[in-house]
Amino acid sequence: QDLAKLSAYRDRRFPGNQEEYERALQTSTTVYVGNMSFYTTEEQMYELFSRAGEIKKIIMGLDKNSKTPCGFCFVL
Repeated sequence: QDLAKLSAYRDRRFPGNQEEYERALQTSTTVYVGNMSFYTTEEQMYELFSRAGEIKKIIMGLDKNSKTPCGFCFVL
């Protein structure tokens, strides 16, 4: 399987055309991480992903009421 080939999926909310969408995907540096334990810390994510390269920022998903982690993050 060719890993460089993009999925046929396209976010309908993306404002540009298909070519612009594909270019944005090719240059994206953000990774979504889901299904995480609610006890996973930002420090643990830094430790894990720093093995792959420089991390600009980690955005932890937080419950809007309790402000506690809710099982996902974005790694930039």
